[in-house]
Amino acid sequence: MIFWMMPDSAAKTQEVMQGFLAPFKKLNPDIDVQIKVINRRTLWAEIFTLKRRAGREERPDLIAIPHYWTELLTHMGAIVNLTELDKTLRVDNCLDPLKPQSYKKGSADVYSYPWWMDVTALHYREDHLKLICADPAAKLSTWQGMLEACESLKEHFGTTGYYPVQNSDWRGTLSNRSVLPNLWSRGACLMDKEGAQSGFNGKEFTEGLQDYLQLALKNYMPVLKERGSLGVAALGKSSIVMTRRMGAAVLGAQDAPVQTIGVPRTGAKEVNYLGGVSLAVVSGGAQTQAAHKLLKWLISPGAQLKYAALAGVFPAAEASFEQFLLAAPARVKNYTGIIANGMALESLLSTGTVMEVLAALLSDITSDIVMNKYSALVLKERIKTAAAEVDNILNLYGN
Repeated sequence: MIFWMMPDSAAKTQEVMQGFLAPFKKLNPDIDVQIKVINRRTLWAEIFTLKRRAGREERPDLIAIPHYWTELLTHMGAIVNLTELDKTLRVDNCLDPLKPQSYKKGSADVYSYPWWMDVTALHYREDHLKLICADPAAKLSTWQGMLEACESLKEHFGTTGYYPVQNSDWRGTLSNRSVLPNLWSRGACLMDKEGAQSGFNGKEFTEGLQDYLQLALKNYMPVLKERGSLGVAALGKSSIVMTRRMGAAVLGAQDAPVQTIGVPRTGAKEVNYLGGVSLAVVSGGAQTQAAHKLLKWLISPGAQLKYAALAGVFPAAEASFEQFLLAAPARVKNYTGIIANGMALESLLSTGTVMEVLAALLSDITSDIVMNKYSALVLKERIKTAAAEVDNILNLYGN
């Protein structure tokens, strides 16, 4: 049985999963689980080949996907109706932001099951921030305040290779998921509520995007640079990181005091991105029952709790989530308010494709900045082109 998943533990994902799955393999010695680790961008391209892989050895039986891909894969007929496969499987006990994203639109049939949830937050080295301001949390509560803090940090630590903000994107580009809080805080959207028109052309969208771009334009965060040598908090070369993984470990500073707060607001309110990863059984496979067994084991309370701790994320089941949160006082203190201000993408037919357009837009802008070709006019044209592409997609998909 082949399980496709994303690099939840970066380069150590394969190693982590081998140890994690040991109890399942002991209970099910007849099921040979083969893990294939695929990054999100490659996985997006690969899902469109699932039907053509029928009968091939490399065809996956179980896949872990971003929660907002469910409706598209359901429409493609690429994943199994879990309700038909298992009448006892329900998502009533899952977290509210992820629960609605598991159903086929307009039905009570479950096609994917929430596995875990991540929450975008800002983590900062208190020892660094205290050097430039008296109240770091207050300073970092707004985007403008954070930019001012970055300028002061840059002046204070003006050493080679230092950047105030560590880039949490593995490619060193500007992440489409990282920019969402900036857009939502301004009141911008990717598309209107009916899913009929792009939100890229709105004034709030441009302003939210411009806020985020300041990190690259002012050289506060490295882009398209070797992540292992520049702007790394573990080496004292960075002070702030915005990431969806929790805890002080994201800064790699064992002895440094690390504080966690919500993403600085760019507009009237703080909005943090909530993202989920769901499990789905691929249709037409020979190992459907084995895939179902693994899915059920992965979503069991004990397995969810253990995996959440390993990956630095939250369990998706309400009871497991509450137990995980309460197990550490720091999690309750840090994340209760952040999650309350969180928002998740809706699983519409077009959501995954629109997010890819946003990723391409940010990739192009990143290149413009690095090659000194960026300007307000270039940004306007880039957004205009992306907006037209989104409108075409929405017209085609008919959300």
